[in-house]
This record gives sequence, structure tokens and C-alpha cells, in this order.
Amino acid sequence: MGQNQTKLTSSDFKELVGGTKFSKNEVSFWFEKFKKEFPKGKISKYEFLVIYSKFFPSGDGTEFTDHIFRTYDLDQNGFIDFREFLVTISIAQRGTPEEKLKWAFRLYDLDGNGSLTRTEIKTVLTSIYRARKQPNPEAKAELSTNEFFGALDRDKNGELSEEEFVNGIDSCPSLKELLQGF
Repeated sequence: MGQNQTKLTSSDFKELVGGTKFSKNEVSFWFEKFKKEFPKGKISKYEFLVIYSKFFPSGDGTEFTDHIFRTYDLDQNGFIDFREFLVTISIAQRGTPEEKLKWAFRLYDLDGNGSLTRTEIKTVLTSIYRARKQPNPEAKAELSTNEFFGALDRDKNGELSEEEFVNGIDSCPSLKELLQGF
């Protein structure tokens, strides 16, 4: 699928039906809605920020929205096309708990290297706490990061693998609660 996505080819349509948890009718519905809202066939980072910041009317959601945008923009070209949009919506609405956790892992994996450092987790948590306008977001993020690593870093190597993150979530109720909001 190209960047100017105002038409959905038959092969793209089949790929989306097979690669998401939406029916043919639902894919068509989502595509028509996407075309209407984004006639250029893509969502820019600015457009995404304007839309997503409405979820955080009292806080500053700019940083957190950047992190969310990155997880949608799978090819990292600076735009969200329909395929990227629908795949992410499919996970959010109908994904298994494991699929949702793997998506959350990508949210925290700022450098995309497949492991999470304390700095990455603290950075994302700080952005979440700022978006929610919580007092002392940096200090709260530091405490939460220490708690998460204590519960999830089973091999004590100072990084969290995707496996540690996904499999350890039940041992960290506060992280599980935090992730349920997204």
C-alpha cells in the first residue's frame, strides 16, 4: 500500500482481512471512514497529535502522543497509512492479551532494539504521567521504573526482553493497571 491511499486494491483488501481480526464488511467500513477523515490516505504526525491530544485535555500529551504515533507508524516514514492504522486498531480492539502486551512492549522500546532499558521505561512513563497531569511525573516514573524492573527483570541483566515483559506482567499489578488504559 502506498502513501497516497485513496483506493484499496483487491490484494490489499485480502491482506487486511487476513491480517486483522476484522470481517470484510468491517474492513470496508473502516476504509471508508479513514478516507473520509483523511482524504490524502494518510495521517500526519501533526494530525495525529491534534486528534490524540483530546484524550488528555488537562495534561500535556505531546510526548506520549509521539510514542503512540511511533507504534502506529510501522514503516517509520512519518505517516500512518490505512494498513498501519487498521492493524493497530485490530490489536487494540480485538487482540489477545499477549498481542496487546507485545504492542505495549514496542511502545516502550524507543530505539527498537528488542529490549527495554530503565531509561526507555522512565521516558515513556514520564510522558504518560505528564499527559495525565500527575504531580512530580519524573519522580513517579522513577519509582514505577524501579518497581517494574524489580518485578520483571528475571535474569537481572538491567534490560527487559519482550518475553520478560509479556510473561511477567501478572507479577506487577501496577504496570498491568497502567497498561489497561491504553
